[in-house]
Amino acid sequence: MTRTRRWTTRLLLPAFGTAMLLATGPVAAAASPPLTSQPGAFSGYTDKGALEAEGREVVENGALPVVQGAAPKSRRGTTYYVDSAGGHDTANGRSPSTAWKTFTRVNAKVFRPGDRILLKAGSSWSAQGDEVAKEAYDYTQWTDGEPTDVTGPEPTALLAPKGSGATGRPVVLSSYGTGAAPELNGRGVVNDVLQLTDQAHWDISNIEISNVTDGFDPSTFEPGAGEGKLPGEENPKTGDLRGIHVQAENAGTLTGYAIHNVFVHDVSGVMWSIGNSGLDRSKRTGGIVFEGLKGDALTASQFSGVTVRDNVIANTAFANVVFKQFSGMGTYRYQDVEPGWGDRAAGRAATDGTVTEDPDWRPHHDIGISGNYLTNRDTQYGWDSLYLTSVQRATVEDNLIDGAGVSGIEMYYSDDIVVQNNEVAELETRVNAADSNGIDPDRGATNILIQGNYVHDSGEGILLCGFGFGTAVVRYNIIQDIDRNYVNPHGDSGVNVIHNNLMYNTRQPLKDNTVGFFESSGSAGSYLTAKNAHHVLNNVFVNARTDVAAARFRTDYPGVSFNTNAYYGPQVVAPDADTGAITEDPQLGGNPADDITNAVPRSAGSPLLSAGTPVDLASIAAGFDAAGDTGAGQLPLRVDFFGARLTTPPPVGPASGR
Repeated sequence: MTRTRRWTTRLLLPAFGTAMLLATGPVAAAASPPLTSQPGAFSGYTDKGALEAEGREVVENGALPVVQGAAPKSRRGTTYYVDSAGGHDTANGRSPSTAWKTFTRVNAKVFRPGDRILLKAGSSWSAQGDEVAKEAYDYTQWTDGEPTDVTGPEPTALLAPKGSGATGRPVVLSSYGTGAAPELNGRGVVNDVLQLTDQAHWDISNIEISNVTDGFDPSTFEPGAGEGKLPGEENPKTGDLRGIHVQAENAGTLTGYAIHNVFVHDVSGVMWSIGNSGLDRSKRTGGIVFEGLKGDALTASQFSGVTVRDNVIANTAFANVVFKQFSGMGTYRYQDVEPGWGDRAAGRAATDGTVTEDPDWRPHHDIGISGNYLTNRDTQYGWDSLYLTSVQRATVEDNLIDGAGVSGIEMYYSDDIVVQNNEVAELETRVNAADSNGIDPDRGATNILIQGNYVHDSGEGILLCGFGFGTAVVRYNIIQDIDRNYVNPHGDSGVNVIHNNLMYNTRQPLKDNTVGFFESSGSAGSYLTAKNAHHVLNNVFVNARTDVAAARFRTDYPGVSFNTNAYYGPQVVAPDADTGAITEDPQLGGNPADDITNAVPRSAGSPLLSAGTPVDLASIAAGFDAAGDTGAGQLPLRVDFFGARLTTPPPVGPASGR
């Protein structure tokens, strides 16, 4: 694929550490003291250049270097060694010289707290067989409103160790020796390469995983639109496939998972859509999947205390990382049916952000996703990078999404999510898909805080797709070079606050040659209603192209409020609804694509500095609470996009000044 984007944006920051894919630290203004630690604490955007270079190198080379010291030490447990070349399954496995050879011994053993399973660096294992692994899943089929239970076979796996760890004493799966991480290839003949079932307290690192069918071609989606095949039949080489699958049924709450420094790539999964297959069957293939299963449909399974950090995940259908919960809707959609664990069909959100919760909802919770290099650039079967459905209390930060389709970060039936300090770039359309957006709080997604992200070169910027209901605050982001709509209001009810963002265009728009700075992709009259409030203030809208026809701001609709935004460039006309509009030259440093610090006003005379309207979420979105039950509530900011202390009054745009 020809790259047209100039990847030259860099912050002038101290040098990063050289350890492979360690999360970069926050960048704060020199005069600002460290911020207190709290969920969602934000101290400024950090450059993703090192993460980009390291991630691309791993993907290009097809190998992950082992990071020494990544695996926790054994704590009152036994270490077992596995060596694909020099091991013997008749040995005891308790030393490198008596290592096991295959996973037969590993899969047969029940591991205990503190135990470690170490695979020799440079080793490789492949699943055996010729048949592509097809659907192995229990769900509900609905016909004329009547449910029928559908039972699938048990999912197969290459590596499926048993047992659980304990708090402070996880079971460890990692490597020993030096060189390339041990490689596990499912070849598409097993549903899961690594599978954990009803297990808790695991620490996984230093492994490479793929699950791609022999001869699979990811470059062309089969079939194209309108060819009439059912989901799952589009390509016989696709299957019900995942890389790492953490699943549970009838298990209650399971906790304690760390997945770090792994390379998961090339998963040739089936592309079931919600529309044709229902909520339960859809979107459950991917690189790393956490999933609550149906079981007896009486006891929900939920995952808690999960960290997914410092990984490289590439070219996996449907998504790089998936969190999913069983609903009961099966092939039905959006109905209040039992057990309802994975949906919020009975939920509602008011125009102040107050949520009336669905009493049956059982989300996964307390999740951190950070420091990952994620890409689905080279597969037409890779739609999302992050798909978080039925998740509550999560932080998504410091990640680089380097090319994907449909959505970079999508949240669905989720709540209390902080999305910050991510770069999301080059989202492209996929066959049979409507979207190509950077960040998407979708159906029933509430208390979503999107701050300090750099979203660029995408079909859509931020899609506020709160069908049913939704609430989000979008603040202090830079959104640049979007094909269609920079902020797309597309929901039914709730409240969205969009403030102190920079939206900067140098791209030829796809629709009517018009820059859609605040424009709905559907009928604005249907989405911009009194029950779906949008407050748009202190943003900077800049168009740098002379050949565009217009810029669009949907202001004359119930519930839409514009205040103290800045408008500049050819064909950018301030709407009459914004009585505090700023139309003078904002005096920015230039194109942020050349240097992201160009988003900072270059002189003290900029009309943006200390010119903003104070944003009081307590008055315009009193029910908004991105921190859940932590007491931190609305997570007030103390620094701008670059980590400089905010002024009083605040700036217009994401930067307080030099």
